[in-house]
Amino acid sequence: MIPHSKLDGWRSAALWGAGALVVATIAVSFVMWGLNGPAYLVDLIAAYCF
Repeated sequence: MIPHSKLDGWRSAALWGAGALVVATIAVSFVMWGLNGPAYLVDLIAAYCF
């Protein structure tokens, strides 16, 4: 059986990783918004979703 402390370490690492991905996604969105305007992001989302 895996010790409880090992599971907490993996859970913490997974949460930090997910948080880092969210922050990176938001940062990239703001950079794209600033460089190309909001229409670029709307077109990008539409291209991937529809």
